[in-house]
Amino acid sequence: MLRPLFLTRASIGLAATAAERVVALPGRAIEAVSTLPGVPVRVAGGLVQSYLHAGQTLTDLAVKGDRVLASVFPARSDQPEWATFDEDETEEVLDVSYRVYGSSRAPRDGGDDGDHPDVPTGRVTPRDE
Repeated sequence: MLRPLFLTRASIGLAATAAERVVALPGRAIEAVSTLPGVPVRVAGGLVQSYLHAGQTLTDLAVKGDRVLASVFPARSDQPEWATFDEDETEEVLDVSYRVYGSSRAPRDGGDDGDHPDVPTGRVTPRDE
């Protein structure tokens, strides 16, 4: 017996599969209708998952780009002359904690210990009504 060509056999198999699915279609339609309310949730979940995956891929590419740029252009370690930081300042800082926190310690510069209305003292005083 002669064997038919491969494409002929594949076409006949495709036709048989299509006929089987047509016969099973009414049962599958009922099943599809019962799962229909869940379709928007699946679609939304797939969209969110794709969005997060794309963001993660983009972040990975940015990190890789940072590495390449760091290897081509090494970071400068010198500090610009216009930049000042707290560690750089060596001036003596005025101690006003005796006024702010109500400390009994006197000021270093010999200034008056009077009350100023703009400086909180930390003491509770009754209000004049």
